Amino acid sequence: MNNNSNPPSHTPFMIKARRMNFPFNDVEQRYFFDNNLLKSAYIAALSATFPAGESEFIASVRLFKDQVKDPELKKQISGFIGQEGHHSLQHKKFNLVLKNLGFDAVRLEEHFVKAVAEDIVGLSDAERLAYTVCFEHQTAILAHELLTNDNALKGMDETIHELMLWHSVEEIEHKSVAFDLYMECVGDRALLMKTQKRAALKFMRRVNEYMLKLMWWSRTMPSWRDIKGYTQFQVGKDGLLKKLRKPYKDFFRDDFHPWDHQNQSLIEQWKRASYKPEHDRGSKIYEDTPMPA
Repeated sequence: MNNNSNPPSHTPFMIKARRMNFPFNDVEQRYFFDNNLLKSAYIAALSATFPAGESEFIASVRLFKDQVKDPELKKQISGFIGQEGHHSLQHKKFNLVLKNLGFDAVRLEEHFVKAVAEDIVGLSDAERLAYTVCFEHQTAILAHELLTNDNALKGMDETIHELMLWHSVEEIEHKSVAFDLYMECVGDRALLMKTQKRAALKFMRRVNEYMLKLMWWSRTMPSWRDIKGYTQFQVGKDGLLKKLRKPYKDFFRDDFHPWDHQNQSLIEQWKRASYKPEHDRGSKIYEDTPMPA
């Protein structure tokens, strides 16, 4: 990631909510990620959390939307809502495919809806937005790694690979929106730092738990090859956990801003290398998409 001593305080471009339509019917291989049960279960667990997770992100941002005075930030918030809303819709479609493949992501999605509802009980509006800011940082640094590490998604089914890259690009695009909103309306960095520690532990615990649930429900057990491949994927030389450690820690700087890491060039790289216009039903700018039911 490239640092800059004078990063922008808001997203340095317009946020587009792309109306993608992926050919999920082409996905036929049960272990669609490198023919590996654990790596496939990892992606399935993530996908199962996206609809409810993105809906909560939208809801927490809407709690403060009317307090915003900056007209540019208002536009970026609408773009954020549009993108997150469409992420939910696409992952709902993907979760149906996963169910047919043997990973009951639909059942897990329903489980996570209840978990999110329980999580927000007793939280203040500021705390809910703080969790959104923290999870958005985690998602943005993961997105950066998926877009820059050629080995990260190696061996993944082409359609699902397209889905993950598109989702990653849009997470990069809107990575500072919730943060900028929080700083304008709340501004408590101490709360953010405390929340991030909790959010990171919650994310790791839930993903592992949900992978186990998916395998338990499908009565499958990983082979030694699965374990070896997944371990390399997470903690090997170019493993996700190794690569994400430093950008995760950057969040705890007193002067941190998401655009300290100016990686917007990844968006144009994706367009040139991976973007398929035939899967885009028409991009919308500042589309205030309603939350999925």
